[in-house]
Amino acid sequence: NMSTKFERDTHWIENYAGDTGITVTVSAAKEKVYISNITDSVVTVKGKCTSIAVENATGSGIIFDDVVATVETVNCKKVQLQANGSVPSIALDKTQGVSVFLTGEGSTSAEIVTSLSNEINILVPGATE
Repeated sequence: NMSTKFERDTHWIENYAGDTGITVTVSAAKEKVYISNITDSVVTVKGKCTSIAVENATGSGIIFDDVVATVETVNCKKVQLQANGSVPSIALDKTQGVSVFLTGEGSTSAEIVTSLSNEINILVPGATE
């Protein structure tokens, strides 16, 4: 049961497989995004939101613009996070195999907190120069 719904200031994206074109458009910074049970999918969050929570994602990517508070992954495997805007905090919990691309201005200073996670790659463009 693939579903995308919006209620109580939260965008819920759940149960997608093999869909690389999922787009969530946030219209107010107070809105949150909750992504769960996705496999081999890509979710693009457009606009500024309060937070993004990703749970039980496998082989998937999350691309986002500006996040006011935090982006969190829980129980994920082989995921990619791409920050195109600013994000102060990224929390990786019980996540195996994650690449974090800090491409946006204001994302390179993100505080990254990990717990029970491994195979973590943090990529910052131009950092190798």
